[in-house]
Amino acid sequence: MHARLGMDEPISRRDFLNGALLAGAGLLLYRQAPTISPADAFNGYGGIGDYSRSNGNTWDVLSAGHALRDGAFEQRVADAADTGEMYDLVAVGGGISGLAAAIFFQKYKGGRALVIDNHPIFGGEAKRNEFLVDGQRLTAHQASAIFLVPQKRGYTDRFYEMIGMDRSAFNYQTWRGPSPEMPLAHSPYETPRNYGFYFGPQFGQRPGGGGGVWVMDPWGRKLEGAPISDVARAELLRWGTDRVAFPGPQTEGDAISRQLDSITLEDHLMARYNISRETVRTFLSPVEGGGYGLGPDVLSAYCNYAIETQFPEDGDAELGDQMFPDGNGGFARLMVKTLIPDAFAGPRTVNAVWQNRVNFRALDRAGQSTRLRLNATVVRVAHAGDPASASHVVVTYAKGNRLYRVKARSVVVAGGSWTAKHIVHDLPASHRAAYAQFYRSPCLMANIAVRNWRFLYKMGLSGCRWFGGLGDYLSVRKMALDRGAGEPGTRAAARHVVRAVRARVSRAAGGHVRAGRVRSAPGHRGNHS
Repeated sequence: MHARLGMDEPISRRDFLNGALLAGAGLLLYRQAPTISPADAFNGYGGIGDYSRSNGNTWDVLSAGHALRDGAFEQRVADAADTGEMYDLVAVGGGISGLAAAIFFQKYKGGRALVIDNHPIFGGEAKRNEFLVDGQRLTAHQASAIFLVPQKRGYTDRFYEMIGMDRSAFNYQTWRGPSPEMPLAHSPYETPRNYGFYFGPQFGQRPGGGGGVWVMDPWGRKLEGAPISDVARAELLRWGTDRVAFPGPQTEGDAISRQLDSITLEDHLMARYNISRETVRTFLSPVEGGGYGLGPDVLSAYCNYAIETQFPEDGDAELGDQMFPDGNGGFARLMVKTLIPDAFAGPRTVNAVWQNRVNFRALDRAGQSTRLRLNATVVRVAHAGDPASASHVVVTYAKGNRLYRVKARSVVVAGGSWTAKHIVHDLPASHRAAYAQFYRSPCLMANIAVRNWRFLYKMGLSGCRWFGGLGDYLSVRKMALDRGAGEPGTRAAARHVVRAVRARVSRAAGGHVRAGRVRSAPGHRGNHS
């Protein structure tokens, strides 16, 4: 019956949203569905709070990007309105990298800076979702999630001091109530003992029929009961439990890193764990390298070691990965508070900046040393004349249906390569050829607020993975408290946990993406961002 109804067929995000919206409207008005704008149909529900209009790449952001790609602004650039502004620095992109560029500029040189971003709020991938459920405000990360405990006086630690990050680790919620405690992680990427694997119907029916098979504590039980072949079970166990020693790279660019960068991650996993290509593609993709949006069949093997090589001094085995309740959105907010003090009420502390609302009116106010201009898509960056002798750079951006231009003595393009190659007008041919080797891959994250998670407790399940279909894992985690590790205080920064289902949409590209051209922001795991 399910097959005849098409219940097992894939459904696009747009079709799902359209169907849900139309079905809901049908309940209100018999036989008359409302007209749904493309923006509403694409964007879906955005939650509440500062980020309600910035739940990922919205329709307006997407449309402007496609227009840039298709050359729709080329004929209009010459007619852009001159704002009359001259800046010492313009940062194109208001994510972690663009904000960091402005911070370093103001600290070590100083002057007038403008950060331009195409979204309704800053942060890039470091944003949050907020929900109001039964009168309670719930918070979760959109994409960029965790950070490493920095080494004292190391590079990352010094940067944290620059932005007012007043702790290197968090305290987390503790178990309360009479029920026996169930171990919970404090980031989405840990796999505690009470973790489960779900093998769907495509792997075989459970006894008596009725769906797939759950395997709890899969590594501890050595995948007992998993509906897979003995060969696949042995190979998965080698990958999951037999951590084969491997002399990884010590520094970026050494002989081992270059050798890894010459092969795919898939080939490396096959050789290191003596497993088949089928096992990698069935069970390990997109988990291995999934944060890059591509599968291990095209990613460089170096991707698995890049973060440890770039920041070898960071990390604490005992404290583990750390996480704001809203992921790395907390860092973006601290950075904006550092650049524009009036952006948030109160002092420049983690607690105040995390809890207080953004003062959007303060972001692009005349007279301050740094301005942050939102909902503005940069469409061209070009030298005013010969690049070798030009006195300044002209930055043209689209805001609404109009084009504007500002002048800058220096520009940092801190966006993705897939847009930079269209934006930088006089990009050298060598750089343009290098950019042509990048691939753009979409990634869908979904946060779902669960009113009652007791069914997971009864199953003894704090997280799980499944193989095939939409997404790949779910986790329940402890939330950070409003005091740093080792400090007194127990009040939770968010009173309730949002159970996060993160669904990655991977698209294999026709080629091998070398890790030398894949970079992560400081303090972020490349495959966990």
